[in-house]
Amino acid sequence: MIRIFGVLAISLGFGAFLALPLFAWPVRPGWIGAAVLLLAALVVRWHWNARRLAAGDDPGARERESWHSMAAFALLSGHLSAALMQGVDLHVGHGNTLALDNWTLLAAAVVSWIIVRPPRMEKDERDREMAARGAHVGHATLTALLIVLSLTLGFAPPPVLERLSPFVLGNLLLVLIMLAGLTKHATQLVGYWAAARPGGDADG
Repeated sequence: MIRIFGVLAISLGFGAFLALPLFAWPVRPGWIGAAVLLLAALVVRWHWNARRLAAGDDPGARERESWHSMAAFALLSGHLSAALMQGVDLHVGHGNTLALDNWTLLAAAVVSWIIVRPPRMEKDERDREMAARGAHVGHATLTALLIVLSLTLGFAPPPVLERLSPFVLGNLLLVLIMLAGLTKHATQLVGYWAAARPGGDADG
């Protein structure tokens, strides 16, 4: 359980760190994040392969998918959230690299999945149960976030609304979708963790 929320917190924090103008990066932060993401994927693949050879207790295909998806959604949403909080224009070519960096991180997330993806994406009854549970929590999370956004649009003072241009709102909606996705996959991982405990089951 601690490992799940540790990976979630590190991914969110690292994404936000890459977006914040804390110091002058030697290269674009997006490239640094992409390199770290790909290196992490190689290390994780090696670790899972070692577990499979040593004890045969490596994560199944769908559990691997949840690990990767949770970390990727957290990294991307952390980066985009921190970028939006700065109140700068995120359009490509408008004095910063935040938009390009986010696209670079997205491309790295796709490549990193190719690295860690198992040869066969099998699914059993337990995987279906975890997916259903995760979808339920993810849907509830997205609904709650949309309600908060709707209330903000309806009751926020004019100075706040003036900052919510269609472009900003579009990016906010992307963040909400990614937050719902990471919640979905985190819920699935908690389910796998509970089922793997001695005497545990998917309903425990």
